[in-house]
Amino acid sequence: MLQKIRGQSFLIGLALAVCVGFGGHAWLSPVASIPWLKTAIVLTVMSMMAAPVPMELFVKTISRPWPGLLASIICLGLAPILGWLSHFMLQSELAGGLIVACCVPSTLASSAVITRKAGGDDTVPIFVTILTNLSCAVVTPLWLVLLMGSSATLSVGDLVRELAVLVVLPIVAVQVIRWRSPKFCDWAKEAKGALSAACQVGILVMVSLGAVQMGSRWFDPSSTSSVAVMDVVAVVIIGLGIHLFCLFLGFGIAKATGVARAQAIGVGFAGSQKTLMIGINLAIDYGVSILPMISYHVAQLLVDAFIAESWGRVGRDVAAEKDRNLRQQP
Repeated sequence: MLQKIRGQSFLIGLALAVCVGFGGHAWLSPVASIPWLKTAIVLTVMSMMAAPVPMELFVKTISRPWPGLLASIICLGLAPILGWLSHFMLQSELAGGLIVACCVPSTLASSAVITRKAGGDDTVPIFVTILTNLSCAVVTPLWLVLLMGSSATLSVGDLVRELAVLVVLPIVAVQVIRWRSPKFCDWAKEAKGALSAACQVGILVMVSLGAVQMGSRWFDPSSTSSVAVMDVVAVVIIGLGIHLFCLFLGFGIAKATGVARAQAIGVGFAGSQKTLMIGINLAIDYGVSILPMISYHVAQLLVDAFIAESWGRVGRDVAAEKDRNLRQQP
């Protein structure tokens, strides 16, 4: 029982972070209004996330880029369109939050972990992680300004500068340090667990800041913001639907174009998953609800765990069958 609780500790933390920020918005608003706080948290978390990521695997994968390119196209090309097509079914705050969630890059951590669990090739999600996070400084602003319409309170130039500083700069800086310092690489590898835990704490703080913003609007007498239970149910279902569509489409196209099963698994997970940190940051900037980003992230963690277990079991059965056939040969 305790082991199960530890395994779901981040999801429990997400729920608590939303409750604390939303319920304590009156007391936490001065903290959430500190100009440099959000920037400092995002820079720190993105740097810690990038520290264990081996750029050398990205370079090696360039010689066979199709699986990574396919996943990246789905992640930053198809998902935003699906989010825009679906947002008409939601009220404005949730609709804007859904578009933001669909326009952010692939996650820096969980897609590689879940791909390995499914018996896949984790070089694909590493490639997609680096490619989409570096390119999001240009691609994501273009999508947001195009799809948000009159709700696009930030210009392309403002978004490009912000994402270049908050996403591209820490990734590039950390990779330069890794290139110049083997000791740093060894430390990052050994401290991977501690870095992951620290990143989760930073993400939870950002979620609380976003929940403070939601609470302040919700309880503002002059605000018309309101979210019905059915709206929340709808955004969860829509986000899960987009995620699963991208996952199985990526896997299917990869297999249909001759990609090996191990890499096709990486395409499916990397092309469909989204990074929570950048999504929460942009949702706060735009003043839209963080619920779509949180629900999308929770869904990808829970549902992908079951899919990975199933795919991993199939892979083990296939390997065992091949081994038996080889042993039976004279």
